[in-house]
Amino acid sequence: MIIDMHYHLDERMETLDRLLAQMDHHHIDRIALIAPMVAPFHVEGVAESLARLVRKLLTGFWHRLGLLAYESTVTKNGKFTILGKTYAIDALPDNRLVAEAIMSHPDRFYGWCFINPAKQDAVAELEKHLAIPGWIGVKCHPFWHRYPVEKLDDAAAFCVQKSLPLLIHLGGKKDNGDYRYLPSRHPDLKLIYAHAGIPHYQRLWDHIKPLKNVYVDLSSPYLDEPLRRAAVAALGPDKCLYGTDGPFGYPDAAGHGYDHGAILAEIDRLPVPATAKEGILGKNFKYLAGL
Repeated sequence: MIIDMHYHLDERMETLDRLLAQMDHHHIDRIALIAPMVAPFHVEGVAESLARLVRKLLTGFWHRLGLLAYESTVTKNGKFTILGKTYAIDALPDNRLVAEAIMSHPDRFYGWCFINPAKQDAVAELEKHLAIPGWIGVKCHPFWHRYPVEKLDDAAAFCVQKSLPLLIHLGGKKDNGDYRYLPSRHPDLKLIYAHAGIPHYQRLWDHIKPLKNVYVDLSSPYLDEPLRRAAVAALGPDKCLYGTDGPFGYPDAAGHGYDHGAILAEIDRLPVPATAKEGILGKNFKYLAGL
């Protein structure tokens, strides 16, 4: 079974009909959807080259410079910026869009409930949605939403109580990028660091390897194939989960939209046994999410 456990539902970039067709074409059984949080943008051309440079800085000697470059992609007034262009970030992503998709296609989609504890009562938002079948966990973004990780205490406690995973995208500062805080404060929390733990990568991998219930996903153009391989080698395949972060990056060869086969092909090329690939592609997430 193949589960893409990290995909942003944004029909301005990829319609639901095309998404379903791509799932059939690439034999993707399920996708866990996340509400859109930013105006549409594309990671290609010069933007793709810039992403490669930031990756190189973050994984090399110039890590601190990489953190500065990473953090500089969010402006002081809370917009995403790349190559001089700015894109609005939604402070309260609309979970209703995901609710409609999982109710109309319950056999294809799961849903992550997006919270922003800096702008709302996060537990109340979770209680409103998660009683409905199809919601499988909680998504948060302290980087783009500009809040310290410790603001997630109440939501993390709720996740522990309900045995739900928490998917988090970290920032590069001491407060919004603290990857030690939640595993220490909530040792029973099922925690997934998005995009192989960007922007910390190896430092985060070293810290979480001995910890139970702490995983990374392998999604996004924040990674490339060597970095995905490095994450799997450092953590072992049992701690790694397949996701795409679509519809961002990875345009298909025909230029018609997102290529759902790109990261799948990289997982298929991993130098690990077939059973380990099966775990990465779906079994690990099924176990983690209690599906």
